Amino acid sequence: MVDPNVVHFVGSPEDTLETTVNIVPLKKYDFSLKDQPLAGMKNVAAVLKSSGSGKKSWQLVVTNTRKTVGRYYEVITLKTDSLFQPELKIRVFGNLTAKGSLQSTAP
Repeated sequence: MVDPNVVHFVGSPEDTLETTVNIVPLKKYDFSLKDQPLAGMKNVAAVLKSSGSGKKSWQLVVTNTRKTVGRYYEVITLKTDSLFQPELKIRVFGNLTAKGSLQSTAP
């Protein structure tokens, strides 16, 4: 289970935008994450942490690093040892606007 499996950053480039993604294998489809570098992303940084609770679970802390106004899309790919799902993909969307110019998109 990956929660949330999509990350949305909305705000200003000056804001600290960060989200924690919880990763917990289902008993039916158990897996471990392989050691891997989380680099090469242009607009976000990601740090993978073991939960340390004695259970097999992880937390992926995703942080916006973009310092300019605009939109972006990134995919964080985590490799697993599962034959059923060898990769976990977490999509990251960013919509950064100048401070004070963010408007509601609700009708």
